[in-house]
Amino acid sequence: MNSITKAWIAAGVGILFSLGIIFWQVRASQAAAINLSADDMSLIAADQAPQIRMRLSSDDTARREFAKNVRELFAVAEEARAKGFANRPEVKRQLDLMRAFIISQNYSTTQNVAPFSEAEVDNFFKEPGQEDRLKQFIVDAQARNPTMKGQEIPPDQMKEIRQQFGQVLLAERKAMAAGVDKQRKTQLQIMLQQARLLASMYEEESLAKSVKASQPEIDEYMKAHPEEQVHARHILISVKSADEVKSPDAAEGLDKPQARAKAEEVLKRVKAGENFEALAKEYSTDPGSKESGGDLGWFGKGRMVPEFEKAAFALQPGQISDIVESPFGFHIIKVEERRNGDPQSAGQQVEQEKEKKLIEEIVKRQSGHITVADNFAVQPPPQQQAQPGLPFATEPPPAAGTPAPKGKSSPAKKH
Repeated sequence: MNSITKAWIAAGVGILFSLGIIFWQVRASQAAAINLSADDMSLIAADQAPQIRMRLSSDDTARREFAKNVRELFAVAEEARAKGFANRPEVKRQLDLMRAFIISQNYSTTQNVAPFSEAEVDNFFKEPGQEDRLKQFIVDAQARNPTMKGQEIPPDQMKEIRQQFGQVLLAERKAMAAGVDKQRKTQLQIMLQQARLLASMYEEESLAKSVKASQPEIDEYMKAHPEEQVHARHILISVKSADEVKSPDAAEGLDKPQARAKAEEVLKRVKAGENFEALAKEYSTDPGSKESGGDLGWFGKGRMVPEFEKAAFALQPGQISDIVESPFGFHIIKVEERRNGDPQSAGQQVEQEKEKKLIEEIVKRQSGHITVADNFAVQPPPQQQAQPGLPFATEPPPAAGTPAPKGKSSPAKKH
């Protein structure tokens, strides 16, 4: 299947959405209850990328945050259903087609079946209504993708789209005869992808304006937060003081060469892709941030010792420093976010805070009929195993406004 055909199929199915933070403000839905057990959550987690599965398999906090994200996804999707999004003819067709793709894909991969022949596909489209269904698929795909609108499809490409579309629907038919649609894993995949579609459409069409920052809100925020700030994490490898090195009664610790060597070893693991928070919990000697994955919260200039401050404010969100030496030892710093007193940054921060409140409100409204287990088992992935992409975000949002800890092992200045 060439890239152009893939684009048509993706546009028609509509499953390639990016979720991010969803926000909304409507009345609660009266839809059927959604109950995801611990076994259900284990199945959902098993479909995640290897690095996410590895973290979920060993981190209770990550599993709780993962469950929280699933709960939020279903909550906003239920709000969309309550507003009638799922009843629109074009959306209903998209949801049905998404279901068909997932069922057929699971059948094809688990049953190891050969593709249907061209003759079988041709016979399928001779059935009443199937040719019309293909035509509607093309119309819907064009409506959802402006670059395809009004585009005439060459005959050879149309033939390929027709073949692929027929393959999916024939496989769905076989799959349902084999009971694939009754399998819990398949049902969960359908639920998640349909919820993701509804939530994305609802946010895009109805809710973005509700969190738009007004000029008075921006002005108020800038007055309260005039300085440039970063939200950072760090891993600290402490160094014995000169007195501790000389004293035979001093507690165990590392001298300067040993501490630097340990910091360089940890930095290699960070840059190789290992989870920063997990490494901070394991190796950091800062008691004020170790258990929170090295989280120092938000801080402005003048709060940290100069060496640490210079390195932290030189980083952009997501960047990780080289080894930074301070009077406390050797640091590895990761900046999560930046904000400052310019109107654009202030507006973004206001909107993020409004989004968070709206999320909390809708989850509370929906809590009566959405239950998601947050204590579930996750098997770590085999090495080099490829997995499907994430259906929703799993990284917890950093806690805004948390004061940087101060203490003997912290890079914060003493006042």
